[in-house]
Amino acid sequence: MTDQSYVEHESELTTLLNDYHQRYPEAESPASYMMGFGPEQLCAILRNADGREIVFSYPGLEKGVLDGCAYRYKETMQEGTSGNPITLQELLYARGLPRQDKTVKLVRHRDASGELDLHDLYRNHRPAFLDYQRQQGNPVFDKCEFIVACLGEAGSRSRFVGVFQVLGIERRTEEHLYYNLVEVPGFDDLKERVIFDWGRAALSWHQWLRPEVGKTVLEIQPKPFSQPFTDYLDFTLSFAELAQLITSQSPRDEWYRMLSATAGVYLILDQSSGKQYIGSASGTEGIWGRWKDYVATRGHGGNAELVKLLAADAQHGRHFQFTILMTLPKTMTRPEVIKREYLFMKKLGSRAHGLNQKASHEQ
Repeated sequence: MTDQSYVEHESELTTLLNDYHQRYPEAESPASYMMGFGPEQLCAILRNADGREIVFSYPGLEKGVLDGCAYRYKETMQEGTSGNPITLQELLYARGLPRQDKTVKLVRHRDASGELDLHDLYRNHRPAFLDYQRQQGNPVFDKCEFIVACLGEAGSRSRFVGVFQVLGIERRTEEHLYYNLVEVPGFDDLKERVIFDWGRAALSWHQWLRPEVGKTVLEIQPKPFSQPFTDYLDFTLSFAELAQLITSQSPRDEWYRMLSATAGVYLILDQSSGKQYIGSASGTEGIWGRWKDYVATRGHGGNAELVKLLAADAQHGRHFQFTILMTLPKTMTRPEVIKREYLFMKKLGSRAHGLNQKASHEQ
């Protein structure tokens, strides 16, 4: 795809995306999958949605394959129509969960006070989450053999995070019961990916998982990004990893929080040639916002030399590796940030021998 093609469809795409975001504010942005389709095809997908929500995925992303992006439209089931939506029970029973009634409890963790971020607790502080789950004020797990744990999201949306066997009560205090809960293997491929409808009783945080009352699966998302964030200067990301990171993180997650909290200077290494591109990020979403642009444009981010590489080979982004050279406060002005960017261009020679365009006096 050439720059001209991108510009031709940019206006229509912006309009279609704005309409889509207004209709589905909680849904993942189709712009995150620009690299899989390009603006022309993405416009067609949005036009043909006809008011339906779109579910995107990269079936081969875990193996670093960036082509083969897939999508489907969510069909809205109207009253009186027939259909056989996938249910949570189908997915769990197929992996060995017992089918007996009143054997398994469905548990929806959500902190109504807003003081505790359970998504962060689960993703980044797993032992603390498990302690939170096993500590109960009432004997809610006494009569069940298993619990199916999930995290509550907007409305009645619920994210599956695991199956646990109840092995009794380990200890009691005056205020709490501490259950012995052991995670059951065999459900890892579904954890954090399956979003289902809890049902009308969203205020009730636990209920029996009944075989005859199906919990409708709303979507099955791509596998979450698993590499933990440790430090700004501690990592490199391939383009495939960056794409997975951008499309799997929510504002609750640590990678998003940390990368959007800082401005900075970054480096893109083209591993096929050894050439480097130095860039800088500022603004509301900091480095996260700038790197999101690279994913949305299949790797070039609007940078002239990278655009040329992608025009010659639409999959050239697979050679790119991203890293941070320096973090800067988001309060720093854009000219001050660019001054640091130019300093690194000079230090690393990315204008003379890399992928940054030469200044006019260097031509």
